[in-house]
Amino acid sequence: MVFYFSGTGNSRFVARRIAKAVGQEAVDITAYTKTMERPEFTESGVYVFVCPSYMSAPARAMTDFLGWAGFPEGIKAYFIVTCAASMGITPKVYSELCEQKGLEYMGSAQVEMPQNYIALFTTKKVEENIDILEKAEIEIDRIIGLIVNGEVLETKKIGSLEYSVTKWVRDIYYKDFMKTKKFKATDKCIACRKCVKVCPLSNITMKDNRPVWGNKCTHCMACINQCPKDAIEYGKGTVGKPRYKGPESGV
Repeated sequence: MVFYFSGTGNSRFVARRIAKAVGQEAVDITAYTKTMERPEFTESGVYVFVCPSYMSAPARAMTDFLGWAGFPEGIKAYFIVTCAASMGITPKVYSELCEQKGLEYMGSAQVEMPQNYIALFTTKKVEENIDILEKAEIEIDRIIGLIVNGEVLETKKIGSLEYSVTKWVRDIYYKDFMKTKKFKATDKCIACRKCVKVCPLSNITMKDNRPVWGNKCTHCMACINQCPKDAIEYGKGTVGKPRYKGPESGV
């Protein structure tokens, strides 16, 4: 099985490409993150997990899911992160999770994808993003070959200092900066409710025909980037910036 978590479509694109190549089902874990259902998976074979890298570590939505979902003990588990720069401490995070869950860790790999975190950064021009996607497809196919052949993905070693510092920074960022108070809908909002539909944590509701954000946000940028009218802003940080329309965006 291929499990994925995706806000703007980057990880969905990777997961579906892998799933199609290996003849397996691509499972969107937001079906469980929205309801907090704790599923028990019993299928045998190889399991692949795909998600973005947030603050040089795998998205917490995926690591939380791995922590409370049930999986067959001893299965081979592959991990892929999508990122604009580096997967950081991802290998160590996942290897520790595998040890806790009794899974056979088969390594981690990163696939460079277009920048979508427009709260802090700016996505590149369309033609540049197309070039990044074309290169990503080559890397995805390489990873598929390794998975099909049962080979371990090359995994960089993470030093204890790098791990400790990155984890500390990540935890602070989740606690103090992944807030929702800066989200707002402008007068361009048409109350289409797409932001409500695409939020992977069911964190957005409608009040007086305007979206309202709760306190479970993971800053996946789905609401901002997928708004059909570009009506959502995050403080002044996103004003005037182009939105990223991913290769697998949408509901």
